[in-house]
Amino acid sequence: MKVVFNLGNAYEELNCFDFREYEHGIVLRNEEGYNIGYVPHEILSHIVPHPSEQVAFENGQLPEPGDDE
Repeated sequence: MKVVFNLGNAYEELNCFDFREYEHGIVLRNEEGYNIGYVPHEILSHIVPHPSEQVAFENGQLPEPGDDE
């Protein structure tokens, strides 16, 4: 997946295999489970899955926020 964050006046991207979310930010991990970076929530923009990581939804639409059924 690709983690996008705003560092100053520009957006930066980091590729990672997985991440763990903590109170103040997310820790990025590689395929072996090693920490490869940290992004605080304040500068985190969004996380984009690679095409092979995308999930197909039953009706083809993204679920509505708060719809955890």
